Amino acid sequence: MDDRADQTHQARTPRVRLPRRRWVLAAVVVFVLTITMRLLDSASPISYYRIVDDRTLIVGTVTGPGAWTRVTSLTETPSTVTISVSSFLVRLGPGTGVGVPVESVTNLHDPIGNRAVLDGSTGLPVLRTRCLAPAYAAPGCV
Repeated sequence: MDDRADQTHQARTPRVRLPRRRWVLAAVVVFVLTITMRLLDSASPISYYRIVDDRTLIVGTVTGPGAWTRVTSLTETPSTVTISVSSFLVRLGPGTGVGVPVESVTNLHDPIGNRAVLDGSTGLPVLRTRCLAPAYAAPGCV
């Protein structure tokens, strides 16, 4: 009877450990993928902004080809609007120095009024323009 109990115990032991190993391996893979995604997602400096209406702004930035760019943070105070833009870029192999202008739309809770627009990644004021990229800083646009 003892031999039969030992065989049953030995037969069950690998079944219990195998799923644990798979869960540990899955957790490690998820952790590595999460860290990789956070490292590839970086703040993009905002070059300019345009006012569409009282509550809609378009912010312009330059990123790499194929990057997923989006507004990641919007903070409004009575005197400022702070906007952060991030880009997720996966580049396999060497890249070029080509910058791609990207515009992102953001909606404000309150009208823009005379509030200053700040870049959330640098804390610096953003240039207000009336023209499209790449001529956003041309005479008559600012």
